[in-house]
Amino acid sequence: MIQTDVKELGNHEYQVHVTVPQGEYDRIYNEQLLKLSRQAKLPGFRPGKTPPAHLKQQFGSKLHEDTVSELVQAHYVPAIESSKLIPAVQPLLDVPAMQPATGFEFTMKVTTWPTVDLKDISKLTFDATTVEVETDDIDSVIERLQKSQVKFEIEAERKAKNGDQLHIDFVGVIDGEEFDGGKGEDVPLVLGEGRFIPGFEEQLIGSVAGDEITIEVSFPVDYQAAHLAGKDASFATVVKSVGKPETAENADALAVMLGFDNDAALRADAQARLDEEAEQASFSATREAALDALLAAHEISLPEALLEQDMRETTKRVLDNMKQQGTEAPADMFKDEAFKQQVRTRSERGLKLSVLLQKVRESADLSVDDIEIEAELNRQSQQYPEEQRDQFKTWIRGQQEQMGSVREGLLERRCIEYIASEAKTKPVTKALSEWQAEQEQG
Repeated sequence: MIQTDVKELGNHEYQVHVTVPQGEYDRIYNEQLLKLSRQAKLPGFRPGKTPPAHLKQQFGSKLHEDTVSELVQAHYVPAIESSKLIPAVQPLLDVPAMQPATGFEFTMKVTTWPTVDLKDISKLTFDATTVEVETDDIDSVIERLQKSQVKFEIEAERKAKNGDQLHIDFVGVIDGEEFDGGKGEDVPLVLGEGRFIPGFEEQLIGSVAGDEITIEVSFPVDYQAAHLAGKDASFATVVKSVGKPETAENADALAVMLGFDNDAALRADAQARLDEEAEQASFSATREAALDALLAAHEISLPEALLEQDMRETTKRVLDNMKQQGTEAPADMFKDEAFKQQVRTRSERGLKLSVLLQKVRESADLSVDDIEIEAELNRQSQQYPEEQRDQFKTWIRGQQEQMGSVREGLLERRCIEYIASEAKTKPVTKALSEWQAEQEQG
């Protein structure tokens, strides 16, 4: 029977000292010796007939190492269970080189989640925000659609102006040699949008279909492709067509262009979409205020091991997101003190809120059921075309991590709603456009 002794180190860190009886060590050692005797092939001995004393002399160190490995694997989990501790991170194992005359010992450093006494939620104070859709918000959507829904009518003799769409072929050279990414065929280009290298679009103004133009430009010194940065380049360019921008004559024409019966139907669709955005914005604003109030009311000391693990995971997520966006992290990014402090602050906030929200769940006995989860899947599926919605829901139900994320999101919402219902909240109303402006500034 193993013996487990727990010593508190402070700040939710413990040392678990495990003592394994000599008899257990001998049992595992003899198992390793038997296994080795069946495998060993030594000169002068038939397989399986090598004397144990000879094996111990030849492989004593390996036998001990294998025995220690087996003992640790066999008693690692039981020792943690015996300690009654619930690790928040992987325990740190230490096997002392100097062992007692009898038996075997090892220690583990176990870090647990912080504990906190939840304060009276009814004493929290914060703003409960309601974001509303105003007529101006709908007008802004229609105005943006009016500007973005442009058709281009090709005119054979038209001289290109800003706002016109050209289709061009081009071949770029640097020092007389073509370079990767410098060639394109039938490429659409709206003059004035600034999609190409500075100076490129300006040299196409006044051109007509059929013109062959040599465009001289310099790549910016901070250009994302380092091998092109600061280089002078020439582009042999053929203008294939020039299109004049045409917009809808009136609101009804815009609606028809977008697949609606008339302006009223388009505005009703815009209202519904903005209402949904406003609802999400209301929850988001109230959520942040509730979480800030919850954090301010509680002091939580995080163990460094837990914080460091979360910081590593946060940094990895940042890297993964950058890779998905096709961005390469600067070499010195992770050495930057401001970046490291930002990651640390984010991790501290996230971990403390995890502890507090779990306490809220337990104290208020909050949960979500399968009906609520199914309703959330239905809501999320609305972003896909109707014929793909069942496929999306089937896929996400088969993803354990994704389903866990859905459940956690619903539980967090339930926590926020509970906190808002119990706390002393001040009603605040703001227009959707005001809320959007705040997000852009933030």
